[in-house]
Amino acid sequence: MSRVYFSLVLSLLLVAEGSLLPYIMQNYTDATQFIIPRFSLMVIVLIGLYSGKQVALIYGLAFGLIYDVVYTNYLGIYLFGFAFLGYLFSIPLKVVKESVLWAVLICISSVFLFEYYQYGLFYVLGVTDMSGSVFFTNRLVPTLIFNSAFAIILVLPFRKLAQHVNEQASFRDR
Repeated sequence: MSRVYFSLVLSLLLVAEGSLLPYIMQNYTDATQFIIPRFSLMVIVLIGLYSGKQVALIYGLAFGLIYDVVYTNYLGIYLFGFAFLGYLFSIPLKVVKESVLWAVLICISSVFLFEYYQYGLFYVLGVTDMSGSVFFTNRLVPTLIFNSAFAIILVLPFRKLAQHVNEQASFRDR
């Protein structure tokens, strides 16, 4: 049963970031600023940090594909980005796993890298004509501030959930 927890959390966050939050955020930003919630990406990175590379890769591929199918016109952008960053930030060092600060910094770094990755692909494909400086000031900075606040709130409860899931998995493996 504990294996389902990550999927439930990711499913709820995927729905929230795609349907609920854009309407709520419209009231707090002006027309030129964009705040993009990347909660699913941060959870995938935290899954990698606390449960391992293979688990993060599987969740990154699965939920990246779902995100591509449901929210975008291009297949593979989120699939590759979520899986790659979940795998990349699965740092096996004990110091990193035990520190809340490191986990928050890793989440923020993953959002930063994903936003630039997505912007670069969309710029090359001709989907966006936004200049780099406009992207930085109107999209990247507000997105990083918003997702940083969520990462600070998310890390401790998710670490406890991951510990519970890992304990249950160790009981199953006996």
